[in-house]
Amino acid sequence: ETSSRKSRESSKGGGSSAGDQRWKGNYSQTNNALETKADAWQNAELHKLNKRYENMKASIHEWEKEKKVRAKVKMERKKKELEKKIKRSHQVYQLKISRIDDIAGGARAQVDEKRRNEELKIKEKAKQIRATG
Repeated sequence: ETSSRKSRESSKGGGSSAGDQRWKGNYSQTNNALETKADAWQNAELHKLNKRYENMKASIHEWEKEKKVRAKVKMERKKKELEKKIKRSHQVYQLKISRIDDIAGGARAQVDEKRRNEELKIKEKAKQIRATG
């Protein structure tokens, strides 16, 4: 019984026959064609994906560049404003210094004048004392 079963299975397709070889050859050609199509599809999809991400990277780079330029312009503007403020502050300082110098000079002149006047008074009094004894 077992030997008859084996002989039936081998005749049904258990063994290799010419028809099987033809089917395998046809399948391998179809498989190669499918693999080629799959490879082409994969390459096309990867190309599209890479292109999309490169565009995204480019837009991010542009955004970054624009923001940096704006920040630099803003910084330069503030720097100029600070320089103007420093210049104005320096001018105000110079004016205050010149006013102080004028006031101090006038005060010195008054003190010198007052001293001379008092010296003259003292000399005149001494002259009177000498004269009157």
